[in-house]
Amino acid sequence: MEIIDSTHRAIVALSDGSVVLELDWRNLGRQRNWSSTLDQSLAMITEKVLGAYAAIGTLPPTDQAAWYRRAAGEWGINAFEIPILAGQALPDELVETFADLGASLVVTMVAQWAGRGQAHPTYGIAAPEAADRHSALLDLCSALQHCTELEGKGIRIRNLAVHTGCKSAETIAHAIAFHQSLIEIQQRVAEVLEHTVLCVELTDHRPLEHAVPFPAAKKAALTSDEVVQTVAAVNRQISSGSPVQIEINWGRLLVNGDEPLPRLERLLGGAVPLAGVILSGAGASPDGYMDSHNSHLDPDSGFSAADGIACARVLANSAQTCFIGMKCSVKAPDELSVETVLEAQVELLDQMA
Repeated sequence: MEIIDSTHRAIVALSDGSVVLELDWRNLGRQRNWSSTLDQSLAMITEKVLGAYAAIGTLPPTDQAAWYRRAAGEWGINAFEIPILAGQALPDELVETFADLGASLVVTMVAQWAGRGQAHPTYGIAAPEAADRHSALLDLCSALQHCTELEGKGIRIRNLAVHTGCKSAETIAHAIAFHQSLIEIQQRVAEVLEHTVLCVELTDHRPLEHAVPFPAAKKAALTSDEVVQTVAAVNRQISSGSPVQIEINWGRLLVNGDEPLPRLERLLGGAVPLAGVILSGAGASPDGYMDSHNSHLDPDSGFSAADGIACARVLANSAQTCFIGMKCSVKAPDELSVETVLEAQVELLDQMA
């Protein structure tokens, strides 16, 4: 393997020719060269997505199913973000409900990485150590198998969202491993989930010494810019299937100390298509924001209804098609009722899209 590294640029080539990866941190956001089926002449938010699990995930499955049926029947929302964990099928009650509704799912693997990462900090698809990376890939294959079973029941898997895993090595080593993993995952998704788009969710990349503990912060091995650069390199290499896209989680940008709206605007003009935006705030603490999905009902969450409307306006004025969604917990900081939080999210989504 040859690595040429300078302040702004790294070129990596494996001797067998299987991977050629060029990362140029200076050129982020200047390219717009993906090949995809996106109709760039149509400015549109195509779907509203509700991450109801953040508010109802601890309820019995029958109660969760009732909320999903209400979301579809009363609120007209039939697309949901939901985590799928390796080796853990969704409860039968949810599968039956999603099948009856013909629901679309945005499947997130962030909870998988956060859960395993607490016991194994080097675990992840960007892990430089082969055993750690392969363990994460095997877990992802387990989740993919469940996704294919759900599709067989008429449940559409709209997107599959992955992320890097925690930082445990130098940036270049993580970028190489992440690039290899995304190539493998994209090929596998194209084979078994023809209509599913793989995306990478941007999570915070606070340094290891940051006071807020993992997994409330410090989720990512690479910065957002480094993730985008790596995904752009992957998209230049793949030969079939949809390009890998980026998903923004507003609350996790807050955890990272970012200004979410400028970050969104930069990504919309960048080298990788946007899958969508999941909106929430975060939990305020003396040490900084924590990844707890606080809603706009929490005045200290860093996210307001005005922020959501501004986000929707930027998306509607862009040349991309994408979803907009919300995923909020009942923390505010005192616990609110599930009904209060879900109704507030739906009301804001109706104003946005």
